[in-house]
Amino acid sequence: MGKKFNLREFQTTLSQQLLAAATRDNTGSRLGFQVGEANWLVSLADTEEVIPVPSIVKVPGARRWFRGVANIRGNLYAVSDFADFMGQGVTPEHASCRLLIPHHDFGVNAALLVRSALGLRNVSRYQLREQQDVQPWVARHYADDAGVVWRDLDFGQLLGNPDFLMVEA
Repeated sequence: MGKKFNLREFQTTLSQQLLAAATRDNTGSRLGFQVGEANWLVSLADTEEVIPVPSIVKVPGARRWFRGVANIRGNLYAVSDFADFMGQGVTPEHASCRLLIPHHDFGVNAALLVRSALGLRNVSRYQLREQQDVQPWVARHYADDAGVVWRDLDFGQLLGNPDFLMVEA
């Protein structure tokens, strides 16, 4: 016979693990992604999910950077090529491309096409750089241990930007 299962012990252990996870400091955790040749970060709290690129239906009369709409689990999302929007050229279609979807609290069914997802990054280990950016959706600049520059995306600023909202050509 197998080992006996102690439900009370399991519940106690699970409760302790959940409490530890809830109290853990995640303020330095960011999702890293690449747009063109630039490295970007976004807060995990601002991100709903990152998914492989589904089929996208083009919309006539839209700007080039507005790729179209995609059906994601029965909901339509407006897909924008983030690199092209910023004037860095069209993101080439590749298996590593992803859609970065902002948290549903923003109230916008939008998705950013990015070159690739780079995984979790801990900015508490990065050096904050005193650098102003022309784009209001860049919250901060960081440099990692290797001196690589990372831009911190402010989804709220991007999603509320009039230029980003004007998709018609």
